[in-house]
Amino acid sequence: MRKNIYGSYVIRTADSPDNGANNSRTAASVLGPTTGQTLGSSAENVVSCAGGPTAIHTADNMANNTVPDSHEKRMTVKTSAARTKSILFRHGRAVPKPYIRLVSRLLLLAFLLSACEPIPGRDVMPSAAGSAGDGHAPAALPATEAVWSGDGHDNRKYDPPITLRTIRMNEPGLRFAPGDSFNNNPWTRAYEQRLGIRIETLWSDDSNQYNRKLDLMIASGDIPDLFRVNAAQLQQLAENGLIADLTDVYAAHVSERTRKLLDDRGPDALRLGTIGGRLMAIPWTSTLSEAAQVLHVRTDWLRKLNLPEPGSIADVMDISAAFTSRDPDGNGIHDTYGLAMDRNFNLAAGFFNGFHAYRNLWIEAGEGLAYGTVQPEMKRALAGLRELYASGQIDPDFGVKDELNVFESVVDGKIGMFYASPFAGSYPLHQAKKRDPAMEWKAYPLPSVDDTKARPQVPLDVSGYWVVSKEVKRPEAILRLLDFWIETYYENNSEQAYYEFNQSRENNPVWKMALVSLTKQYKNVDESLRIIEAMETNDRSRLTPEDKGVLQRIESYRRNGETDGWMWDYMFSKGGSLSVAEYYRKQDLYKRERLVSLPLPVTQRRSEALGKLQSETFMKIVLGLQPVETFERFVEQWETIGGREMTDEVNAWYRERGNPSTK
Repeated sequence: MRKNIYGSYVIRTADSPDNGANNSRTAASVLGPTTGQTLGSSAENVVSCAGGPTAIHTADNMANNTVPDSHEKRMTVKTSAARTKSILFRHGRAVPKPYIRLVSRLLLLAFLLSACEPIPGRDVMPSAAGSAGDGHAPAALPATEAVWSGDGHDNRKYDPPITLRTIRMNEPGLRFAPGDSFNNNPWTRAYEQRLGIRIETLWSDDSNQYNRKLDLMIASGDIPDLFRVNAAQLQQLAENGLIADLTDVYAAHVSERTRKLLDDRGPDALRLGTIGGRLMAIPWTSTLSEAAQVLHVRTDWLRKLNLPEPGSIADVMDISAAFTSRDPDGNGIHDTYGLAMDRNFNLAAGFFNGFHAYRNLWIEAGEGLAYGTVQPEMKRALAGLRELYASGQIDPDFGVKDELNVFESVVDGKIGMFYASPFAGSYPLHQAKKRDPAMEWKAYPLPSVDDTKARPQVPLDVSGYWVVSKEVKRPEAILRLLDFWIETYYENNSEQAYYEFNQSRENNPVWKMALVSLTKQYKNVDESLRIIEAMETNDRSRLTPEDKGVLQRIESYRRNGETDGWMWDYMFSKGGSLSVAEYYRKQDLYKRERLVSLPLPVTQRRSEALGKLQSETFMKIVLGLQPVETFERFVEQWETIGGREMTDEVNAWYRERGNPSTK
């Protein structure tokens, strides 16, 4: 049984490229912060989590079984706020509220007493300089001696200090120095010293328990002051009048740096935190755009077999056939496969996109929205996968393998191509390179089936929500905390402050101790561009401490061939995998989710049955158990059992709120 850590910050990924590497910052620190992006998955299966660095797979954490199955996100949503609401509110309207609250409080008390663990002293590590409760003063940051009046967005502090109660998810890979905890750490000490905000963490727990406990708190009506929720929990809190309306607070108190970070994403981010025209939450933004899939190819095999680089889907099919049949590893055994595939078709997103098909994505079609899964382009894409499987170019056991199992084959040198995030340079490719240093890979933009460029799909680029209780007298404090995060995490150029607040010298992800965070949409792409410029001009004046660490790794690899630096070179150097993401951005190729909304009622009710029908049909078509023509019958059945009703609901929303032409 795998540990369920996905409600924390990351999913299916771990926190460092190589936990055995000495004196090196973790990949999570350098790549972050973002949501937990499954390296090989299409982004629709990425769990919505709250802020943290870009997490990437590592062999060490995989060995510790910290990677959940891809379906667990949906299960969490269904079994958390949605189920609590169904039991206590939707079906319990006739039950007197005092009775409901009494039962809820009793359940909550019993649950907390049985499941909660003390926070102080967990995951203790040796004290890092200036970052432990050891009497060291915090690293130098902009001074905030003046008093915060509550009027305007400046750096003044509350006097007297205010206290905010919160709850936290335990963070994978995070270690506290002796005497430190979520209540007392470099970030909370800075909050009090610089902002006059004291943090009281009521409890912390792993993601599953976090959501279960929070659901009970919501049901009881007794909630913390400031905390993170998922979409279903946000809806429930708003419907029951438990959280503050932040509309006027945001307008009056948001800082320019916070406003810019959110505005740079367009209107979608804040729209997702808006209910009934009022801003009820600050969305936790992610970097799913720069994590959209690319095609990773064994270039040493290309050269050995004298094959061209992939420029089209036809090239992909030809290369795949050669990688399967022409013994590219030279061992005389028929044991290689051209293209990797997993049982959930997460690794197929880029392949589908090459046919202009978009699984699990609502796309613009005419004057409305259509579900990409049931469009004609998907039939042609499935036919392509069926052809690859029938000719032995896909592992015949893919139907029982998740991405982890498939990536093991990549590490073993049995796979020639796979679609995945640019961060696959960390896992599986970093481990593959360590096992076989002669192996060479390159990332390519998604090849297209025709002359129209392929567009990589991107789900909603928001992974959670920060909410404030309506009982809080200073709701603008959340904006001060967010402003301090951006200033400290992104704008700091002090190496001392970097080691104290971002990543310690012992590779501890200290940034995870921050209560709230936001992410820049193209954080890692922009970092890559700065590193490339520094390499070309030899001018390092624009590099942050984080950038410098990556560049040092790259230069060490190029000088000495150290494999620990190879992954950074693969991702961040010119022509690397993040250069493909920059190409997508410059060409405006991202195909984005257009249902920019909290879950709609019909969609919530029908999605499980429709998803099951889709998965079964796709698998049967690819395995040859049903003809490709079954796709038309699948579409009809999809519409009959709820798809048509769901489409009507989505388009009613689109006409009212989502269509820019109606604004």
